[in-house]
Amino acid sequence: MVELVGSPVVAGMDARQTVAKIEQKALQLSALLRELDNHPMTLEVGLREELDAVLDQLGCRIAATRALEQRQTTLVSD
Repeated sequence: MVELVGSPVVAGMDARQTVAKIEQKALQLSALLRELDNHPMTLEVGLREELDAVLDQLGCRIAATRALEQRQTTLVSD
């Protein structure tokens, strides 16, 4: 199960840990999708749309978290 809920600040995670956790979950999701590719099955249209939405959200979350990490790295090095 992929869980990306909750604030990493509240959980005591820094930006690097947050990026690592999200990337780990993305790799798990990628492996699951690869498995689905290897063993195709027919998905309902609604389920396929939901999966596409999750993938879009995950991509946005990774991009935003990486941007945050870069910003914090820049602030620390200045």
